[in-house]
Amino acid sequence: SDDKKRAEYDEARSLYESGAFKQQGFGGGGFTGDFNDLFSSGGDIFSTIFGGRRAPRRGSDIQTEVTISFRESIFGKEVSLKLASQGNTPTSITTRIPAGVNDRAKIRIKGRGAPGEAGPGDLYIIVHVTPHPVFGRKGENLTITLPVTFTEATLGADVPVPTLEGDEVKVRITPGSHNGKTLRVKGRGVKKGVNVGDLLVTLEVQVPQRLESDAKATLEKFAQLTKEHDPRLEWKVQAKS
Repeated sequence: SDDKKRAEYDEARSLYESGAFKQQGFGGGGFTGDFNDLFSSGGDIFSTIFGGRRAPRRGSDIQTEVTISFRESIFGKEVSLKLASQGNTPTSITTRIPAGVNDRAKIRIKGRGAPGEAGPGDLYIIVHVTPHPVFGRKGENLTITLPVTFTEATLGADVPVPTLEGDEVKVRITPGSHNGKTLRVKGRGVKKGVNVGDLLVTLEVQVPQRLESDAKATLEKFAQLTKEHDPRLEWKVQAKS
């Protein structure tokens, strides 16, 4: 089929460019024909080049999987892997998962696959990242949801926020901040090469489930003082448009 022949063509060209043909002793100068002619000739590409012998094949690629924590995905992690290939004794290697790796990323390590006549294949590592209970990720930015009280959102406050590095940064909540508002802390996100993301802090206003009598009385007084304000007035007008 054309797909099979195209695959043979691509493999033959790859071996030619790597010098594999020359190493097999083809007149000292290697194959000098036109690869496009080979593809359109209708015959077997490897038979044409090697006189009936197939080219030496590189070893098979090996794929394995590893699971790391969210924190390890941000800062990088050295992992030990046990590899098993058909007909060979299992081997162990140690490699480093780079900082900033994404969940389900595929990492390629050249030459660590199965052995072959034309050299070993490659090793592919599929990385799985376990979720963090507090932090999340959007691209190169880290995300966190910050619980705040009704009074902090209404009156404003400076609130400490934990970071993945282990320290805290203070964010300023301006008076009248609404639920779901997102604040940005520059340079405290994912570091990937020379690029650094930010920490996105989303406010989550906490509504108390139980109130002491004094607090309840104060809120009832607040409700009386603000009863002329209708937060749904504009919303109702828009609903009728």
